Amino acid sequence: MGGAGFRRLGWTVPFSLVGTFHQLTIADGGNACDATIGIWPPPARLTEPERAIAARLSAHTAQTRPTLDWSVADLAAPAPRKPSTGSGTCHGALLVATGQLDAFLLLGAGSWDIAALIPIVQEAGGVFSDLVGQQRFDTGAALFARPGIHQQLLDIAASD
Repeated sequence: MGGAGFRRLGWTVPFSLVGTFHQLTIADGGNACDATIGIWPPPARLTEPERAIAARLSAHTAQTRPTLDWSVADLAAPAPRKPSTGSGTCHGALLVATGQLDAFLLLGAGSWDIAALIPIVQEAGGVFSDLVGQQRFDTGAALFARPGIHQQLLDIAASD
């Protein structure tokens, strides 16, 4: 890469890219019934209690990505696409931070999957918790959401 730029960690960054950063901001408010939520992994990889939670959330929100029947573990169904086009399992949390999803639920999450995403979503104005509302990343569940719908989603997840 010839031309003007500066070096950072062995990479040459063209001056044309410098200063193109944007502040992430998540809108507050809203209603869960109007929300678009990403859920991962697909039902076939979830336990029965996890499928029940995913099915309740899917039934009480406007749209779920991927669009699946979350109450059934269909092992013969083709593998669905992740809720995003990103390569990582937790790319959905970044979609919350950028306002492209209202919420993202990752079930079976390891701390290594979500630890770096928590400050990104929180700095953008979003909320992170496990499914009981605690800010813990060692429970296997991670809910990233707009602040106005976070508690609503927790209430839906906890209902029977």
